Amino acid sequence: MKRIGLSWFVLIEFAGLTLAMQSPELQQKAAAAKEAAARNQQALRSYSWITRTELSVKGEVKNTKIESCQYGPDGKVQKTELSEPPPPPQQQRGLRGKIVAKKTGEMKEELEASAALVQSYVPPAPEKLQAVIAAGKVTISPGAGAAAIRFADYGKAGDSLTLTLDSEAKALRQLSVDTWLDEPENKVTLAVNFQSLPDGTNYAAATVLEIPEKQIEVRIENSNYQKLTP
Repeated sequence: MKRIGLSWFVLIEFAGLTLAMQSPELQQKAAAAKEAAARNQQALRSYSWITRTELSVKGEVKNTKIESCQYGPDGKVQKTELSEPPPPPQQQRGLRGKIVAKKTGEMKEELEASAALVQSYVPPAPEKLQAVIAAGKVTISPGAGAAAIRFADYGKAGDSLTLTLDSEAKALRQLSVDTWLDEPENKVTLAVNFQSLPDGTNYAAATVLEIPEKQIEVRIENSNYQKLTP
């Protein structure tokens, strides 16, 4: 069966080569990588799946959300919440009530902002990878059976996205991101493990987002991928 997944393995061949984009060979490989990413994104649009998002603060789970997801006609992920919202907390009056309401609103905002940040990096956008390669901001660290490819300034100035490629399976296995949320000082890290569907399409199976300064951790799990009826 022909794999239609992320053929990121073409980038492994960059190891030991200069990243000067004047090279026709490198231009050809970059184009192949971009096309492979586009094919994978297109393949994902024919699936629905379940996403479980869990927000923890200082090690304590504060919010959990379960959603049914699929891509809409505009190419954006459409979500339908499946889990019932928790019962409203007992209303408290005065200053304490205002503090509780404020914290609840802030946690909801953090969860939504974190989910949006993850979507800006996962899955990697072919056009952004192409732009970083063209700018010569790619470094490669080959290893035994794998290669780590780092894309600097991928989405924001000063961020980085690193892909770990399985050279034997010829597929993307891990993705890590160093970025920031609202201010450069508010550092955020992302660690994503990928798996493959039977047709070879790659998907982000488990994602962990951490905001050390606020002691916030967001865990996102995607599962139960189902082919949509044409």
